[in-house]
Amino acid sequence: MVVAPKRQYQIERLPEPRREVKPKAKAKPRPRTNTARMVKSVILVALWFAMAFLVVSRHATISENHQQILELEKELDQALKQTELLKLELAASEDLKKIEEIAKNQLHMDYPDQTQIQYVELPEDEGEQEQAEVVKHQEMDIWDLILRLID
Repeated sequence: MVVAPKRQYQIERLPEPRREVKPKAKAKPRPRTNTARMVKSVILVALWFAMAFLVVSRHATISENHQQILELEKELDQALKQTELLKLELAASEDLKKIEEIAKNQLHMDYPDQTQIQYVELPEDEGEQEQAEVVKHQEMDIWDLILRLID
């Protein structure tokens, strides 16, 4: 292989285009878009927390009121049961047979004899009250006294 001889070529270089240097403008302060956005974000988060707090506090109030209602309903049920028991006791105490049974068994009471009954005349006026007399329906004779001693 044959090597080509070295030749020198002269290349003209093109002049480089001039760059125009623009004077730097004064750095303007950035509009506070970052801080405005940050403030806006903080306000939105604060509003979100406030709304969440209101919802939770309202739910807590409703739950508390519901618990009070349940307690009051329990008290009402107990009061109604006690009322029913008192009504039954009142009905039992108004029964004349029951009263008679208690008087005979517990108090050892009995109906009065004819000799034990006394009638009293009460005066119609207040001044005559002092003059009230006891009138016996039946007078006791000696035979009644003897019979009472035997019994």
